Amino acid sequence: MQWLAAAAAVLVLLAVMFTAGYAGLRRHPAGRRFLALRRGAQVRFLRALLRGGRLGWAGKLAILGLLGYLLLPFDLVPDFIPVLGQADDVAVVVLFAWLLILAVSSASLEAAFREAEAGGRSPDAEGDERP
Repeated sequence: MQWLAAAAAVLVLLAVMFTAGYAGLRRHPAGRRFLALRRGAQVRFLRALLRGGRLGWAGKLAILGLLGYLLLPFDLVPDFIPVLGQADDVAVVVLFAWLLILAVSSASLEAAFREAEAGGRSPDAEGDERP
């Protein structure tokens, strides 16, 4: 029966992490803008933050923590457990996205959003579409 209590505690922790991260993203204007992006644009946004040298030490620490959690084999719930194994990864990603948006300056966020919304093209290259 102790495993049942441990499983319930992990589920409550996951719910709290996801709820805190999602609520934080919904309250912050940049967080709402991030949530409105499609998944590919969200990846371009994070890549633009990393590539542009726009992150301070807190942002780099948030990215390092997220990558460390996702790449290391130790999770709150092992990935071989269906649904719950992926749910802990989603909760951690949402929480770290909120922390990253809080840690980065608004000018850096705006530049990364422009690049992400441009679809990987340079935002200044409006007439460069090829047939």
